[in-house]
Amino acid sequence: MKKFLCLFLAVVLLASLCGCFGGNGTDDVRGDIASGSPSQNENENEPEFSLGKATNNTYNNDFLGISCTLPAEWVFYTDEQILELNNIVGTIVDEDIAERLKNANIIYDMCATYQTEGSNININLEKLSAVQMINLDIKQTLEAQIDTIKQTYENMGYTDTNVEYQKIKVDGKEFDGLKLTAKIQGIDFYADTFTFRKSNYLATVTICSLQTDKTDTILSYFTVK
Repeated sequence: MKKFLCLFLAVVLLASLCGCFGGNGTDDVRGDIASGSPSQNENENEPEFSLGKATNNTYNNDFLGISCTLPAEWVFYTDEQILELNNIVGTIVDEDIAERLKNANIIYDMCATYQTEGSNININLEKLSAVQMINLDIKQTLEAQIDTIKQTYENMGYTDTNVEYQKIKVDGKEFDGLKLTAKIQGIDFYADTFTFRKSNYLATVTICSLQTDKTDTILSYFTVK
């Protein structure tokens, strides 16, 4: 259980660090998209933002255009657990949930675990401001995060930490991403994360495994529309 908790925290940490697309300045420019900005209206036929759904071990998000079907040993977080990750708890009507998610800067969309194997998948989104979208260079931003990610993992007790920018291939398509290897309590730790823009959001998919590198196998479960 302790090893699994370390794995989960590492996944959330990596996803959060890769979501820090604040640009080169010191101001936090995250926030609502300016009304009528070109990138907001560039495709009127795009599905509106919504969380993905996991049914019968298949996750699908029409807004992001990705899905994955996992083996039976995997367990998806429930809708209630996902909302809790988004700090939404208690009795709240659907309209209030939609409004809170609409105004959130960071949104957790999916989490799935294979606890016996020590594998985990996490998907989150970061809302971008008009300024961020204009200046967005995903490769450059990921590379700028490498030293911070490495130092943060080492502060958590990971050793032999290595983080590299790489193109991550998913369903025959290439995405900007990072590959991380490290050790925690003498156990090998592997993580891949890939990032892409959808409308005024940056989506980050992070997968991790312990002991044996299962990242390529887990990536093969994904379909990109």
